[in-house]
Amino acid sequence: MDSLKAQVEELLYNNAEDFKIAKVLKADIKDYLENLEDTFRTSGGKDFLVKHTRKIDCILKLVYKVALRAMFGNYAPMKNSLPVTMIALGSYGREQLCVRSDIDLMIVYKDIPGYNTQAFIEKILYILWDTGLKLGHRVHTAEELLEVSKTDITIKTALIESRFIEGSNFIWTATQNALQKIRQDNIEGFIEEKLQEQKEKHRKYPLTMEPNLKDGVGGFRDANLIFWIGKIRYNVDNIKNLPEEIIAEKEYRSFRIALEFLFRVRSALHLVTHKKEDRLRLDLIPHVASLLGYDHSPKELMRFSRKVTESLKILRLY
Repeated sequence: MDSLKAQVEELLYNNAEDFKIAKVLKADIKDYLENLEDTFRTSGGKDFLVKHTRKIDCILKLVYKVALRAMFGNYAPMKNSLPVTMIALGSYGREQLCVRSDIDLMIVYKDIPGYNTQAFIEKILYILWDTGLKLGHRVHTAEELLEVSKTDITIKTALIESRFIEGSNFIWTATQNALQKIRQDNIEGFIEEKLQEQKEKHRKYPLTMEPNLKDGVGGFRDANLIFWIGKIRYNVDNIKNLPEEIIAEKEYRSFRIALEFLFRVRSALHLVTHKKEDRLRLDLIPHVASLLGYDHSPKELMRFSRKVTESLKILRLY
């Protein structure tokens, strides 16, 4: 990351055009993804996802800096003065971004005519697209977030997982105030909708020999559901911080061990297939298991498969 920052800083110092900087960022991303297996082998489940998330954070912060230089030259205002903030949503907001998953980004702004914020936001997005990142994005003012959250349960869910990346702390504070209202809006209705959504996913993706690690029974959506309800009901940022009567320390330990293992399995699945793949197909098991340190003997592959099933059952239980 430091090497990439140095390269971008040098290009900015030499007034390089933004498309040239985007080209450097694109090359760095390509090299990073090609060598990601080495990082994976030496990292834990959530630790690997956090490292990946921080790499993406670094790229987005550099893109913000490039866009700032492109728009203002040597007359750039302080970040807090420019009414634009970049915010991570969804799994990216939770620092659980898998290697081939889309990067959910929200840009929140205040329309101040003197800053031409729309042009600045467009510049950020154009540079990001040039880097080749798989980006899903939303652009809103803080004032409209509450109404936007009421239009779709998926949007509300993503918003409550928001995390600051770069930009104005003033706009981030206004966003946090809006998010607090969103969390408090129709709590019972939100929980009922999420529980119904879970039932439908379980019907569609039952626990089979080829489980869906994201949406199936015991998958990450089941673990996320605990977080979402905890966030809405108790305003906690971590399942571990839920009240003892909700999940005891001993229960959390077994839950966390299972979750960590499945984090590694899903990451390995993305690395093996080179795409966003959430179904652990039988033909992929030897490759995924190998990346996790299992050998190819039938006994070892059976041990791996059994551990996957057991971990899914633990997540489903809690």
